[in-house]
Amino acid sequence: MKLFDILSRQQRLVYLLVALLSAAGIWMALRLPSAIYPELNFSRVTIVAQGSTLGARQVVFSITRPLEEAVSIVPGVTRVRSHSIRGASEIAITFAPGTDMDRALQLVRARVNQAQGALPPHLDIQVEQQTPSLFPILSYNLEGGDPATLYDFARYEIKPLISRVPGVGRVDVQGSDVRELEVIADPARLAAQGMTYADLADAIRRAITVQAVGRVAQDYRQYLIVTDQEAHAAEDIGAVVARGGLRVRDVATVQLGTEDHVRIIAGDGRPAALINITRQVGGNTLALADSVGQIVAALAPTLPPGLHLKPVYDQAELVREAVRSVRDAMLIGATLAVIVLLVFLRHGRITAISAASIPLTLAITVFIMSMVGQTFNLMTLGAMAIAIGLVIDDAVVITENIARHLRLTNDRLQAIRAAVQELIWPVTTSTLTTVVVFLPLGLLQGVVGQFFAALATTLTVAVLVSLVLALTIIPLLAEQFVTAHEVETTTAGPLARAQRALDALGSRYERALASVLHHTRRIGAIALALVAVGVILMRLVGTGFLPEMDEGAFVLDYFTPGGTALAETDREVGIAERILAETPEIEATSRRTGAELGLFATSQNTGDIAARLVPRNKRSRDIFEVMDDVRGAVNTAVPRLHIEFVQILSDVINDLAGNAKPVEIKLFGERLDTLEAYAARLAPDLEGIQGLEDLYNGVAEPSPELMMRVNQAEADRIGMTPEDVGGTVSAALLGTEAGEIRTEDRPVGVRVRAPDSVRYNPLRLRALPIVAGGHVTPLGTLAAFTPTQSRISLERENQQQMIAMTAGVSGRSLGGVVGDVQRVLRAQPAPAGVRVVLGGQYESQQQAFRALLLVLGLAVVSVCAVMVVQFESFVEPLIVLLVAPVSFVGALGLLLVTGTALNVASFMGLILLVGLIVKNGIILLDFTRLRMREEGVPLEVAIREAARVRLRPILMTTLCTLFGLLPLALGIGAGSELQRPLALAVIGGLVLSTPITLLAVPTLLVAIRGAHYRLP
Repeated sequence: MKLFDILSRQQRLVYLLVALLSAAGIWMALRLPSAIYPELNFSRVTIVAQGSTLGARQVVFSITRPLEEAVSIVPGVTRVRSHSIRGASEIAITFAPGTDMDRALQLVRARVNQAQGALPPHLDIQVEQQTPSLFPILSYNLEGGDPATLYDFARYEIKPLISRVPGVGRVDVQGSDVRELEVIADPARLAAQGMTYADLADAIRRAITVQAVGRVAQDYRQYLIVTDQEAHAAEDIGAVVARGGLRVRDVATVQLGTEDHVRIIAGDGRPAALINITRQVGGNTLALADSVGQIVAALAPTLPPGLHLKPVYDQAELVREAVRSVRDAMLIGATLAVIVLLVFLRHGRITAISAASIPLTLAITVFIMSMVGQTFNLMTLGAMAIAIGLVIDDAVVITENIARHLRLTNDRLQAIRAAVQELIWPVTTSTLTTVVVFLPLGLLQGVVGQFFAALATTLTVAVLVSLVLALTIIPLLAEQFVTAHEVETTTAGPLARAQRALDALGSRYERALASVLHHTRRIGAIALALVAVGVILMRLVGTGFLPEMDEGAFVLDYFTPGGTALAETDREVGIAERILAETPEIEATSRRTGAELGLFATSQNTGDIAARLVPRNKRSRDIFEVMDDVRGAVNTAVPRLHIEFVQILSDVINDLAGNAKPVEIKLFGERLDTLEAYAARLAPDLEGIQGLEDLYNGVAEPSPELMMRVNQAEADRIGMTPEDVGGTVSAALLGTEAGEIRTEDRPVGVRVRAPDSVRYNPLRLRALPIVAGGHVTPLGTLAAFTPTQSRISLERENQQQMIAMTAGVSGRSLGGVVGDVQRVLRAQPAPAGVRVVLGGQYESQQQAFRALLLVLGLAVVSVCAVMVVQFESFVEPLIVLLVAPVSFVGALGLLLVTGTALNVASFMGLILLVGLIVKNGIILLDFTRLRMREEGVPLEVAIREAARVRLRPILMTTLCTLFGLLPLALGIGAGSELQRPLALAVIGGLVLSTPITLLAVPTLLVAIRGAHYRLP
């Protein structure tokens, strides 16, 4: 019993299953989470230790090195990189791909806990796995008030409302000023009482501590006995008895103030509180953004006078635009493919049957995607858009063969049965060749592997679903709706003219094939010429890593020279903010100074500005032109401000992957002076490289320090050690925590410190009284102060000292810029003892390209294996596969013409191209073998008939694929930049491979087998 007979008998069951699966797909499409990227798992853990008061060099010895040594022995660690600054250390640990990151995170935390005893006290240590959920998908500025009020309202009123939204991960609030109750002790009065700042803080802490001291039962009720010492206002702290009846207000001024000013948060150049919202893993970006938007809209009328919330970043807008653009690309591609079918098939009913495979395939694919844990994102949606031209192929071949058989016989059922049975094996194997090229993608690791695993999975599911539908529902629909009238020749109208043109094309093709069939040398010469052209194109086409897209928002990272005061940094950054405000494409900005986006250790002279652009349809320039314009203006206006431009999402992905900058030159050596001298020597030549932007030479400018050297003999005389002296001075200058007061539901910290006139005046510092053993000694007699300079930051990798020179790329390919960088390095070799390593995104690109080359090779082997099974010979598979490298010339040529780099996406197009090229070869050669087997004709006769009969389905499937990919190749809409290189590579390759398949494959086969070869 034939397949069609089984289907015909169970057609109601087939219709029911297809209908149920399609309905389930539509239902899941309305509920599937949406995000910009697939859920990514990064093999990196970051440690941030802050809260120390040490300089960068002391941080390396006291914090960084102990932590590096502790975590380096964790299984799976491949790289440990550290960044040490004043008071903080950031350590990034990279693990081997495939590492169980949950276990790795536990082991890192265990090692950090073990090492914590050897670290300075009071360190705040965060240990987090690097995931996209650390970075916000929504950001709002709260503006219109003083910094402390803005922070309080955002922290205690807005944050709780947003935190309860389903899918919200974290809500981080950043502000310039955080309220603090200041106990400003008079040094002379405090010394006169024989008290230190620590003594006063300890007295306050003990006095306002609330304790539960017992329970008592009375009148059938149980009472909890609680000390009623809670402080609610500054007056309560002032009334605390410090010693011997002396109250705090007798030796200090108690007032509500703010913590020391170490950061500045601004929105559109004005004070602001910044609210960053992250999503949980698996959360729906669109649903989350809508829910938060509703809360913000409801909150707006209730805000205090003058306060208002302004959106600064909304990833959901990019997701919506990307979904719309991919949807439009799918609709346009499907429409073009259907038009191609109509031109070839000439009748609406039979065209509709073939076209029905598109919506049915997409709906069922969505259902299966939901079952395997996929979401709607740029990669899965892009895969569905790419699939438009592919999923219709099998239905087209089946439908065209049914139409051909109907023209040969009046028995409809017999015609459909024979048409389907004839193509079951070739259609299945040709589809499997498309599927097997994706199997080796499982070898890809890191960001690239996860990105394209989602694309490959979706595309594989779609192609397999389309195969099943083509062999089941399409024949049943043909049986029910296709009659002899549907295959009759059209005699009038544009379709008739198209038919005559196709017939004429068929005749010309037959004559062309006859003329080349016995001229193997001519075909070989053309192939060699194309290979030579391909070699030239490889040198001309630029290379990149991941495609860049216009995200509608960017980040301007900046830093001022080491040791620059916060006020001066604020002034310089303010100029950059005004330039951004005057740029017409920029809608809103938020600025951080002394803080950054994500989990980082940040100095006061460092920060970033996030800029949001108006929608794409309301601006004439793309984001890259805007960034170049702002870069030039800022460099001219504030030359001391070093700036770097990155788009938010690409910055997040590259930060998480561990290679934040496109170009990175790592210099290793024992002597930092030698490294810095070599970096300074390289910088002028590197700056002259075209396309290299935002160069940072890696040399940390010296930062001023006032070295306090304690005289041990003098300190010992009054019973103190140098550590005791340092602790006393720290308590006066930085302050000592003394508990908290509670106003309603808001705690406010209490800090005891010296007056600002003492803290910020080096001349009065020497007169600071040091109390010990009942004696008061001026600090100047215990310690000497010497002005000096030290490096503000120090970099290390795998416990080796390092300088990292970094730069961006603009207007040129990454490969072209790095090629020039390598020429500079060869022209200026490193001095003895200095080792040079190229890192950054270029390193990631090289790793990805090596893996993709392996994938490409394995894809070819896999396809060859499928064809060997079908043809039971190595000759036909090898001939068909010879077309692949020649067709790559077309792909490279189109990439060069369109100015598109050979990157990971276009490389994926080359891999997909292998499977698509083979499909046409299988359709042609399988029919050849069928004729040779059934009619016993020699090879030349069979292959010429096969070429004539299979020309139409080959052209139909190729044109459907080309027109289906055309909207993606045009790159219209948000997010289309990710799929555009892939689409261009496939289109260029298919355009060249089709004539090669139609002419070169038959010629080579006849040359190898012989014109009179017959099947045994």
